[in-house]
Amino acid sequence: MSKLSHLKWQCRRGVKELDLVLSTYLQQHYTNASDKEQLAFRDLLQYEDPLLFDLLLGNVNLEDKNQILLIEKLQRLLRN
Repeated sequence: MSKLSHLKWQCRRGVKELDLVLSTYLQQHYTNASDKEQLAFRDLLQYEDPLLFDLLLGNVNLEDKNQILLIEKLQRLLRN
């Protein structure tokens, strides 16, 4: 399985909104993102759905600057 195929599989979530925003990011932004942003995305994919959903809603704060910036980008995708 290629790296992008594996990431696409990891983007499939039980919560449709998460599935949509993560898949959209992967398709439209991931390949052009910096190495730091790509790593932050792969790290976020390791989180359980409830935590990831809370992060996107702004209910939980992160300390990693790259993950914070990525969450902000994902939040903008949700609004559009």
